[in-house]
Amino acid sequence: MIEAVEGDHEASDLFTPSEKAAITWAEHLTERTFREHPEAFADLKSHYNDAQIVEITMVSGFFNFWNRFTDALQVDIEESPVMDLFTKSTSIDPEDYKAFMRECWWAPESGEREG
Repeated sequence: MIEAVEGDHEASDLFTPSEKAAITWAEHLTERTFREHPEAFADLKSHYNDAQIVEITMVSGFFNFWNRFTDALQVDIEESPVMDLFTKSTSIDPEDYKAFMRECWWAPESGEREG
């Protein structure tokens, strides 16, 4: 399925028409081409109600934000020890997360006080 999403998901038999509409919408949001493709929104509306469209848009927007945020701060979220934490449980201990973030890029410079 991942290969199909990265390739031509429209031609794939792995997705329903509603899933294809959601994927296409997410792509246009990510590429900021949704205004040039009003048909993508019309297709989305033919499969989902307003609340579902808001949720699809919010989730896509959140992941776009998260990717830009971690890229800008050079946080490699796929580093093995960290990813092991995510694959072993459905929840992350907030203290573990804070410790990781401090170690990664919130580490105080020499002479600065830890907060």
